[in-house]
Amino acid sequence: MAEYRIDDLARAAGTTSRNVRAYQERGLLPTPARRSGRALIYDDSHLARLKIIDALLQRGFTTGHIADFITSWETGKDLTEILGLQHAVTATWGKAGDPVTVPRELVHAFLGGDDDRPVADHDLHRLSELGLARIDDDLVEFTRPELLDTFAALHRYGFDLHRLIDVFAAMMPKVEEIARLMITTAEEQIVAQHGPGWLPDSAAEIAATTALLEHLRELGMSVVQSTFAQALEQVLRAELGAYLEVAAGNRVGRVNIE
Repeated sequence: MAEYRIDDLARAAGTTSRNVRAYQERGLLPTPARRSGRALIYDDSHLARLKIIDALLQRGFTTGHIADFITSWETGKDLTEILGLQHAVTATWGKAGDPVTVPRELVHAFLGGDDDRPVADHDLHRLSELGLARIDDDLVEFTRPELLDTFAALHRYGFDLHRLIDVFAAMMPKVEEIARLMITTAEEQIVAQHGPGWLPDSAAEIAATTALLEHLRELGMSVVQSTFAQALEQVLRAELGAYLEVAAGNRVGRVNIE
């Protein structure tokens, strides 16, 4: 196990020696038992703890909350939950296809909630119904963390999580309709070329069919992305114009009253 003096530990964790001392004073980081002369000697367990503390702080936790959580984990939580938390706070949420599991009690923080507005059970169950989460007793696995990370960011700006889920639920059928159109187009092309029920039976045919599907996928992704961006810009201009017109009318009305 590696050994660190306080400056080395802070550098390895991407923080400062001052923060390390502050975390010790607040009970977030245990004071090491080993010394070399007057210097405290830290180890990899302190480094791992610092990384978790930093990740939780970045996700909106206060030091008081972190202290409470650490105490509960050390005194009553099992290894599965502790490892789940460590993975959740250190994982890169932007990577699609890499599920993240967190303890149920921390879900509200990861979705941008606060102590006054925890994530409602019905919202969590709706995420499960949409395939975005799996609930297993006290653990919740987010199957598409990159999307939930966006939910959390918007939720912290004041967007209601329930409304964001509504928007996603409304978009899904439209996206699936586009996907179905693309796959149907590919199927019709294959039938037109080879007849109904055809299957590739050589390496060359398999490679050609795979290339066809891949190019169609790339085309669909490109068209959807560019068309959606253009549509957003057009709708934004129209809506912003209408909004500013109302705002200008309100301002004129206030001036007349005064």
